[in-house]
Amino acid sequence: MTDYLLVHGAGQGAWSWGAVWGHLTAPVEHPPRLYRSGRAGRVYPLDLPGHGADAGGDTAEVRLEECVHAITRAVERENLKDVVLVGHGFAGGLVLRAANQLPQPPKRVVLISGIIPVGRQSMLSALPWATRKGFRLLAGLNRLLRREFLMPPWVISRILCNGMDTMKVVQALGFFGPLPTRAITAKLSLNDGPPPCPVTYVVLSESKLVPPNAQKRMAQRIPDVDITTVDSCHQVSLSKPQELAEILLEYA
Repeated sequence: MTDYLLVHGAGQGAWSWGAVWGHLTAPVEHPPRLYRSGRAGRVYPLDLPGHGADAGGDTAEVRLEECVHAITRAVERENLKDVVLVGHGFAGGLVLRAANQLPQPPKRVVLISGIIPVGRQSMLSALPWATRKGFRLLAGLNRLLRREFLMPPWVISRILCNGMDTMKVVQALGFFGPLPTRAITAKLSLNDGPPPCPVTYVVLSESKLVPPNAQKRMAQRIPDVDITTVDSCHQVSLSKPQELAEILLEYA
């Protein structure tokens, strides 16, 4: 049976996968028949270092390799088998790097609007110019004020969650945490050869954080990638969790 490791985007946490987790683990029939296996095996949403339940230190100083190690360690610690690694946004490059470091290759990697830089560059470098400029301005301001870099509510509502139901956005706002600025700006090497397993890239056609054309260009940097599209904002795990879960279940 296929297990899933769900890895969230920057400034988020395992909480962002709640509805997706529910659709992945829900029985096909209600009430379920006891002798029928579920559609998926274990579904493990991970909190990256400095995020979610692991917050409490200086998230800004979390290193990129710490995040990659947290992914490989979770697979081994939780004894996940035939695992599908799922990475959203910032976690896209992380799960690709982690896939090459696992003793046993994953069954598949699924990148949801995954940020894949060219060569050995930072994930920030793969974002549009306006996004890079805004990030540097806000990061610099927060350093001057000696405070953590939290995304302003208007960025979350208008850029990450554009088009979502207003109440859903309000309910999510308080969960977003500080950004791992050091990891976002660190150089990420993906030159370990082709991925050791099939890769699917999910393009989010309504994302304002990473435009669809940019997502497709990043996807095409991966050899033999499968590309599919969901009509959703960047925060697809909140806006269309059932549709996303159905895509992931295709690989169970």
